[in-house]
Amino acid sequence: MPVRPPSLRSIAAFEAAARHASFTKAAEELNLTTGAISHAIKALEHRLDQQLFDRGGRTIALTPAGQRLAARVRLSLGLLADAFDTAAARGRDRLIISTISSVAHKLLLPALADLQQAVPGTVLDIRSSSALADLERDADLAIRFGPGRWRGLQARHLCDELLFPVASPSYRNGQLPAVLDDLGACRLIHHPESNWRLWLDPSELDLLGSSDAIHIDDSMLAVEAAAAGHGIALARGRVAEADLRSGRLIRLFDRSVPAEYNYWAVWSGASPKQQPIAAFVEAVTPLFMSHEKRSSGD
Repeated sequence: MPVRPPSLRSIAAFEAAARHASFTKAAEELNLTTGAISHAIKALEHRLDQQLFDRGGRTIALTPAGQRLAARVRLSLGLLADAFDTAAARGRDRLIISTISSVAHKLLLPALADLQQAVPGTVLDIRSSSALADLERDADLAIRFGPGRWRGLQARHLCDELLFPVASPSYRNGQLPAVLDDLGACRLIHHPESNWRLWLDPSELDLLGSSDAIHIDDSMLAVEAAAAGHGIALARGRVAEADLRSGRLIRLFDRSVPAEYNYWAVWSGASPKQQPIAAFVEAVTPLFMSHEKRSSGD
């Protein structure tokens, strides 16, 4: 059976007394009597069977036990404040965008100034998560790599995606695979949504069994692992694009295949923020479309 927490009044009395190092100032802040503050703290001490304050005349100081409790109480109050602030923020001029780390890092952040100009007077709140966003409570707009079938939601297709192998130019001291059979001697980096079975022909699947492997569940981290020289990744072209331009990564082989999923913008048609959502989607769409046009030439 869960233990019932002390009253919020007792917790507030303790936190204020700890912050002010004074029962009198805590009483003034909470509009209580000094006796009420003292009584509330004594009740906490009795419950915990620990002394929370050293009392010396008109001065008080937290004991070690009191310091530990004060730190936990402040953390808990901070979490409560964040929870109510988030709820309030959704009613103000704030657009909460939930997206995956690869899109946030490789696409949104480099274009942040332009995206902000598209929604003047609106605070952009970008949150990175691979979990499905609750578009009624947690976010106003999601940008996802997925199948594009979200019941009850509005969605815009941003672009298709292609998969192809990439590696650091320094991988294996620059001895990169020249033919497919060379992959059998390389370490392949696997990601669940960028499966090597999509890129290899059925007759080439034996290369998977003979290779050293790393499994990474984040597409950007998989590309970063390849750029760091840890192996060969089957990368999403959009995620790897900037690193290919800079030379951090080299594309291997000419073959590319469509990914199982595509990039989408998703939002609730019932959201009261339709205008900033539409403006943001219009601003972000060309970033994907420009990539799609370049990729179509492969």
